[in-house]
Amino acid sequence: MRELFVRATPTQVQMTKDTSRDGRDQFSRRRVMDGGVQMRSGVAVVKRIADETGVSPMELPQLNETVDPDALDALLDSVERSNRGAWPVVTFSYANRRVRLTADGRVTLSDPDEPSAIGDWSHVSDVDVARENDATVRIVSAIAVHTDHDRAYVRSAIADTIDLDAVVRLNAHRRNGVPRSGATVAFSTLGYDIVVRPDGTIAAGSTLRRLKRVGGNVLVVGAVPDDLVDVASTRLLGDRGRDRHHLFALLDRDIDAVWTRLSPGDASNAHVVDYAATARSAASAQPSIDTDTTPSIVAEPDDIDGLEEAIDSTLRTITADETESGPATTRLCVDSLRPIIEDRDIEVVERFLESVCGSVKAASALGHYVLPIERSSDAVRRLEASFDATVELRVGESGAEQRWHLHESNYTTDWFALRDSR
Repeated sequence: MRELFVRATPTQVQMTKDTSRDGRDQFSRRRVMDGGVQMRSGVAVVKRIADETGVSPMELPQLNETVDPDALDALLDSVERSNRGAWPVVTFSYANRRVRLTADGRVTLSDPDEPSAIGDWSHVSDVDVARENDATVRIVSAIAVHTDHDRAYVRSAIADTIDLDAVVRLNAHRRNGVPRSGATVAFSTLGYDIVVRPDGTIAAGSTLRRLKRVGGNVLVVGAVPDDLVDVASTRLLGDRGRDRHHLFALLDRDIDAVWTRLSPGDASNAHVVDYAATARSAASAQPSIDTDTTPSIVAEPDDIDGLEEAIDSTLRTITADETESGPATTRLCVDSLRPIIEDRDIEVVERFLESVCGSVKAASALGHYVLPIERSSDAVRRLEASFDATVELRVGESGAEQRWHLHESNYTTDWFALRDSR
């Protein structure tokens, strides 16, 4: 697969009079690229394809035949809606290219025969909503059936993420009645991933399920006892007995944590990066549990750079050795981040996490990182943006509890029981 990227990062925004594709004058925001070239989302697509193919933009098909360019600009106007985060993602076929656009201004071009840019969203399924309803009503209803919220609340939550009216206008027929080939719009809200297809069908699925299927990075926080951390970590490491690869980076926990959280067979096949710059003695690094075999200690780095390199190289080795892929087959546990946070500047920790989280995503793995302090602490607030989700632990009146913060959709679950699956 060959992909080309252009990041449409505005250096300034000008209000300019524009003529819409329906022939009506209106004011619209134009993105101004570095170098002073005005770039709206639709213009960026046409220009990028023209540059790649070596033809004049005038020789390419009208983008208006595929999508409504004004609606496309409204959806991807990150200046007006800078709090929307990663959403939406818009994909469509144009000029024999597959186009993918995101709210941060990135345009990705790939071959039209490549799988859809959201092809790994196998966790979503079509939602049965009345087709005679207005398109905005169908989208709101599709989300409402999956949540306990009423439609007014759902509509408000969507408005905090995307321009819902622009989603509908994007694929609407042209004023002359001619249909557009259309685009697929994907976004996440209220803990669910939503896909709106050109034909009007809507699919939905749990964001948490996607994270567990395709991989990502999860921060585990809470000033709770180690045994509760073990329970939460065990669940994130996956069901016992499944064909998975496990990598532990132990910073202030001894190797017993591997045996506590995995089945004997899984533990004996696990890989361990044993961070040497800890308070553990050589004796405590040995398992106190009586076992015939021990996990493979693949590295014993003594600084943060070595730790980062060891995690990355081990993930690469595991990925190269995989004979078949599956939902987040590789699981990483970093336990815990506390030593490097206490010993290093926060900027150093941020760079470390950026690199390791990138390695995890490149391997389509699921990584979780333990930081046993309150979520309200300055360190968590500073580092939380590096992760796809945060699991917050506490001991409530009814026992151990957890709640999830899904950052892409700014959604937080209610507190619910943390059950031991071992």
